[in-house]
Amino acid sequence: MAESATALQDWLLLKAEDGSTATLPDNLSRAFQANDLSLLPVFVAHAWQEHLRAEADRVRREAAEAQQQDRAAAFNAQLGLDAQADGDLALQLGREVDRGLRGCRCELHLTAQPMPDGLRWFRLEIRDGSAAPGGPQETVQVLPVAGESQALAIRAAIHAVLEARGWQASAEPGLFHLEGPQLVALVAILKRLAVPASEDLMDLTALAA
Repeated sequence: MAESATALQDWLLLKAEDGSTATLPDNLSRAFQANDLSLLPVFVAHAWQEHLRAEADRVRREAAEAQQQDRAAAFNAQLGLDAQADGDLALQLGREVDRGLRGCRCELHLTAQPMPDGLRWFRLEIRDGSAAPGGPQETVQVLPVAGESQALAIRAAIHAVLEARGWQASAEPGLFHLEGPQLVALVAILKRLAVPASEDLMDLTALAA
């Protein structure tokens, strides 16, 4: 019995009655000895390609399952859960809490609005992230915040300073005009205040339900 040296030869031996080259059909035996896929009949070569695809899918699936198990173990370790703890319940609770917190978040948009006098006036608008601005507006900066109450507090503080400095002199409430240096200062503060993207212990939505 010939020793199989490659995955193709291993696979061909599965088609032998007794698992040896002696009982391989002649066309398969020639392909085995030469280790040459081109010597296989078309239908057998196609089956080999299907086998390769299935193996690749299996490897990817096993790798994904192993990664998921590692992530679940890391999640339990970060929470200090031992083998006796209900890890599934902790995972479900953590996922739902994260979803609830994400639902509370909103965005404070600094938008520019061209005016008939040629100047750009600005407005701070609170949005849920999906609302589209109305009119000819340009988004200058987006500030993610943890919730609407924080967005209102930030906007009120900014308006108070701008009004005291004389830059909120529009007849339309909420509009203010800034020159370049003042706009740069405001954008810098908005960037500093931004709530970072979710920094949960791990991406819980990536774990199995």
